[in-house]
Amino acid sequence: MAIPSATNQEWLDIVTGRKSHALRFLAAKVLLGRLVHSVKEDPSPENIADCITQLHQLYASNLHIPKVQEDLKTIFG
Repeated sequence: MAIPSATNQEWLDIVTGRKSHALRFLAAKVLLGRLVHSVKEDPSPENIADCITQLHQLYASNLHIPKVQEDLKTIFG
């Protein structure tokens, strides 16, 4: 499975907390908790873009892990 581009709207919805998903990849759960908090504290476009990049890179670098693939299917269908 290919990872959707960081410009995909779903990444924005996740880091801003507009959408939540039952994620299985523990590292993503932990990171996402920090990112959502960061965006609430600083909702600037630059911070949001940085948070999206961090989450996208985490998934991209762990794409071989089955739980990562499950999360991507959950998030992006």
